Amino acid sequence: MSRGNEWTESFSTFAVGVGVGAALGILFAPRSGQDTRDVLKEGANDLVDTVNEGLGRARSTARDWARRTQDGIEEAKDQLRQAADAGERAYQDARNGS
Repeated sequence: MSRGNEWTESFSTFAVGVGVGAALGILFAPRSGQDTRDVLKEGANDLVDTVNEGLGRARSTARDWARRTQDGIEEAKDQLRQAADAGERAYQDARNGS
């Protein structure tokens, strides 16, 4: 069996175990159904908030990287233009015998 299959099988077994444990925990919880639903809803809302915060940070970081990349490209273009201008001047000077 390849390493990828072993990992997939192990992860699948773990995921099934987590699911079964969660289901049993909910079924035998010492709370009423409404209390359990409220706790689950609150937990889900907290998870969504956490994910949204993470996405916001990721978007901000991506925008920062894009800006830095664009700044680097502009700087490289400027340097290339300067080099081309200097080459053009050197060519003209050499052609004119200066």
